[in-house]
Amino acid sequence: MRRHENARFGYLAHFRGLPLRDGIAHAWFLEPDTAYAFPNDDGVTVVAVLPDKKRLPAFREDLEGSFLDLVRGLPEAPPVDTAERVSKIIGTVDYPLLTREPTAPGLALVGDAALTGDPLWGVGCGWALQSAHWLAEAVASAATGRGDLDRSLAAYARTHRRRLTGHQRLAADYARTARPFNPGEQLMFSAAARDEAMARHMFLFASRLIGPMRFLSPLALARAAAVNIRHRSTAASSGRA
Repeated sequence: MRRHENARFGYLAHFRGLPLRDGIAHAWFLEPDTAYAFPNDDGVTVVAVLPDKKRLPAFREDLEGSFLDLVRGLPEAPPVDTAERVSKIIGTVDYPLLTREPTAPGLALVGDAALTGDPLWGVGCGWALQSAHWLAEAVASAATGRGDLDRSLAAYARTHRRRLTGHQRLAADYARTARPFNPGEQLMFSAAARDEAMARHMFLFASRLIGPMRFLSPLALARAAAVNIRHRSTAASSGRA
C-alpha cells in the first residue's frame, strides 16, 4: 500500500435557502485553501471548505466561526448569513490518499478499498462505480465458467491502473504540500474558465473520461495558451489589463 499525506483538512455543512449564481455548483481555489458549494435535493446546498492544515489549531478553537468566516471571505461568496443551516458542521482533519494493489489471488478490490482519493476532487463515488463496472466486465466470463479467474483479475488490475493511476498521482502531488497551482495547472484551469471548448476538455478530465496525458497534450496546451493570450489582449484593449 502507498500512503500519500494530505496537507488539507475539510468541513462541510448543509444550508437551506442558499442561492447560488446561475444555480450551479461553485468551486474556489484560493491557493492553498479551497471551498465548494453544491446544489442538492429539496432546496439544500452543501458548502464545504478544505483549508491548509496550518490553519487547523485556530479553526478548531471556533469551528462555527472559522467555517463561516472562510465562506464569507470567498469571492462572490454564497450568502450563508441569510440561509438556514440544517446540519451540523462535520468533517475530517486527517484524510490521506491510499493506493493498494487492486487484486490478489482470488480477490479484487473496488472503490476506496483499492484507491482512496482526495475528497477535494469529489471523485470517490465515481471511482467506486467505475471500478465495480470494470471488475464486472473483466470477470463475467469466469463467473459463468467460461473463462479463467486469474486472467480476468489480471485484466481488471491492468484497467484499474491504466485508468486511475495518473489521476491519483496528480491528486497526491497537489494534496501532500497544499501547494499553489503549478504553471501547467494555472494555464489549463484559467483557459477552462474563459473558453467553452477548454471547459469541455476540463470536464472530460475531471470526469475521468480522459487521462492526464490527453488532458495535457501538446494540442490542448497550445489551445489553452491561445485562449489566455486572447483574453489578455482583450482585457488590455478595454483597459482591464
